[in-house]
Amino acid sequence: MELDINEQDPEDMDLTDAVLEYDDIVSAISILEKRREELRTHILSTLTEKDIDLLRVGDVELKRQKVEWKLWRINRLKPYLMKKDLWDIVESVDRKTLSRLIEKGILTEEELQGTYDVETRYSLHVKRA
Repeated sequence: MELDINEQDPEDMDLTDAVLEYDDIVSAISILEKRREELRTHILSTLTEKDIDLLRVGDVELKRQKVEWKLWRINRLKPYLMKKDLWDIVESVDRKTLSRLIEKGILTEEELQGTYDVETRYSLHVKRA
């Protein structure tokens, strides 16, 4: 895949050229994201199969990190938060807001038991040595 990036300041570009380059970039990003997901799926399944969490290839280090992901059940969570007058703060199931409320001690993991399911997910972190 080859992408011709114009180094010209967008303000100095003709609108037609800017629109065409923008379209090229959006298309390239879409292709790259699809390929990244294919590679990620392959890498994760291979690392899981071989029980590898850290892999070094040349100067590239790839780390598989396990993350417990809470899948909040809004039908159970909302009534509970409304009773505690906290729903206005959350307004929707927002992981970051709920995590902050737990970190601040306003809510506890124990009292929220049953309002979420836990799904194990893995993230990949790449760095160059």
